[in-house]
Amino acid sequence: MIHASARLLLVAVIISLPFSLSQAQDTSFVQRTISIVETTNPIDVDGELNEDSWSQADNQSDFWESSPEDGRRAGLKTEVKVLYNDEGLYVGATLYDDNGQVISSLKRDNFGGSDGFVVVIDPLAQKANGFAFAVNAGGAQTEILLSAERGDDSWNNRWRSATKVYPDRWTVEMFIPYKTLRFDKDNREWGINFVRFEIGLNEEHVWSPVPRQFDPGDLGYCGKLIWDEAPAEQKRNIALIPYATVSTSNDFSGEDAKKTSLDIGGDAKISLTTGLNLDLTVNPDFSQVEVDALVTNLSRFNIFFPERRQFFLENADLFGNFGQGANQPFYSRRVGLDPSGNTVPILYGARLTGNITEKLRIGAFNMHSKTTDVATGQNFTSLATEYRIGKRSNIKGLFLNRQAYDGSESIDGNYGRNVGGELNLSTEDGKWSGKAGYIHSYKENVQDKNKHVYGRFDYSGERFRTFLFMQNIGENYFADMGFNARVNNFNPNTGETVRIGYTQIGTMQNYYIYPKSEKVNFHWSGIENFIIINNGGLLNDWYTRFRHFIFFQNTSQLRFRLNHIFLDLVYPFALTETPLPAGQYDNWEFNVQLNSDTRKDINFSLFSVYGGFYNGNKFTNTIDINFRSQPWGNFSVGFENNRIRLPEPYGNLDITLLSARAEVNFSTALFWTTFFQYNTQANRMNINTRLQWRYAPMSDLFLVYTDNYVTLDRLKPTGRSLVLKANYWLGI
Repeated sequence: MIHASARLLLVAVIISLPFSLSQAQDTSFVQRTISIVETTNPIDVDGELNEDSWSQADNQSDFWESSPEDGRRAGLKTEVKVLYNDEGLYVGATLYDDNGQVISSLKRDNFGGSDGFVVVIDPLAQKANGFAFAVNAGGAQTEILLSAERGDDSWNNRWRSATKVYPDRWTVEMFIPYKTLRFDKDNREWGINFVRFEIGLNEEHVWSPVPRQFDPGDLGYCGKLIWDEAPAEQKRNIALIPYATVSTSNDFSGEDAKKTSLDIGGDAKISLTTGLNLDLTVNPDFSQVEVDALVTNLSRFNIFFPERRQFFLENADLFGNFGQGANQPFYSRRVGLDPSGNTVPILYGARLTGNITEKLRIGAFNMHSKTTDVATGQNFTSLATEYRIGKRSNIKGLFLNRQAYDGSESIDGNYGRNVGGELNLSTEDGKWSGKAGYIHSYKENVQDKNKHVYGRFDYSGERFRTFLFMQNIGENYFADMGFNARVNNFNPNTGETVRIGYTQIGTMQNYYIYPKSEKVNFHWSGIENFIIINNGGLLNDWYTRFRHFIFFQNTSQLRFRLNHIFLDLVYPFALTETPLPAGQYDNWEFNVQLNSDTRKDINFSLFSVYGGFYNGNKFTNTIDINFRSQPWGNFSVGFENNRIRLPEPYGNLDITLLSARAEVNFSTALFWTTFFQYNTQANRMNINTRLQWRYAPMSDLFLVYTDNYVTLDRLKPTGRSLVLKANYWLGI
């Protein structure tokens, strides 16, 4: 049973590797340039582009299509201009379209699904880190931190924008302060690109051409922004962000259930240089952050949840991009949150991030959590360095330290440390890349089997894409400030958790077909395989997936997958009251997914899976239905059911997950979001409703109500809270 999958994998790799070497993009992607013109006259950011200064600016048009096709001129005309003054740069754009605009939402940080315009800026012109400022046709803003490996739209900072809609076009004006950016005061060439999302045609247009296999915001394909004189260093760039929170809560599990409190604290952002930033926080409060989504977990291991707290987001790639996949030595949710996602009070935090030189980037932070009735205080320290080599490559180092404290005294032996480094290599065009890394962990009385070694190779061609990675994690490798899902193995018969090291090998081969069709944008066929071998040579997991996806021009999708899953359980798995026995399980499953046209006011996603599951079978059905009232309202309901049938005496399971979300946008500054969740696996139900008013730039008033219940025999409240929070961004 295993050797058959092994042969399939070997054949796929042998066929794919020489083919990948032969793939080349036919289109020549030439870097474009735009000159930035100084303006001494005031510009009112109202979206109208009627100031005389705009007529003096370098007008750039002739955008290129990047998706669904590349290498051809965009069918709709877009014009962009850039100006600057002593405080920042202005961007003006005119996007011609006489068919009306799609505006899915007026909510901040909710850019997808709308006609929109994005400015991508790489101030250091290193193709490694940058910023994106996006606005949809309704005026809703999103700002994004970009790195070579990811983009994070949870980041927030100060800038201004406005849009105006005309019968045959819509226009954008933006003002981006220098204080929001990190740049080299001696650099007169910045990387820049402009991206247009045309949802009505399901197209993406770019000013500087980007191959369609890459995100249109890829920093490696930015054009050049030419300054006549580099912007001057900002002499004083300090922001104070105080907050005050009034809350009332009721914990139904304790005697002192009801509690009313007033908390104050705040953050400070201090630019030491144009490229180096110091962030400070005292008694931080994250009560306005949206609750985590409840999920169904049918695996034996923990689930990775994303970071949502603002303090941890800027330059987060410095600390968080080490490791392979979800096996990360640094995972910011370890700071200030317990394993269940509950808040652990933080006394203070300090973080220094940015560029020391043109090639050297550093990150350092220290945070200290409070000692509580149920947990000791913890001090978290991290140091990270990144040195650029070549055009898009770097070498990185990392040091992490968690130290427990009893009051002001450290607790001997209660610590966890990680030290390591990583080499990242990439060709200038980003098609070939690879990484190799080593992380060593230190614990009291642990001397061996405490390493994480990993490596990866990627190729991203137009039609063929592949990766191959390997990693080995020792049984005594600890990541107290990180995430590792599968070293800990629970034995339900003894109640013990046993650590088992393992080696993982993963590979993928994908092939894309772009037919000349008015209905289909592209086909995506592929095979991927993941193998887990426990240290000692025992094959633990073997997962093979065959898939074919069809992406239609009207934004709908049809996806087919055939999965082969082999498991050799070392310990029983307590999925039901009678644990499934240790031993080998070999199963196949098939799933199909249909996503409808997302441009419609009512759209849906259907997903069904049927196949073997351990020694029984599983039938999963998921449906999500969305209704949009453009542009003010988005409403959705979701239903997931897992029907699991196992032989006696293991029993059967029927697990249901229900969710509902309502978003009402009164304007681009006032939003109301309500989120309902019900999970029969966790026997939990919760409601979270949040009203946000952005009354000034980066200054908000939040009113948040949360209600949690357990649903074992009857609906029983476990906790309830009402929070009023106000913060204010004070620029100095």
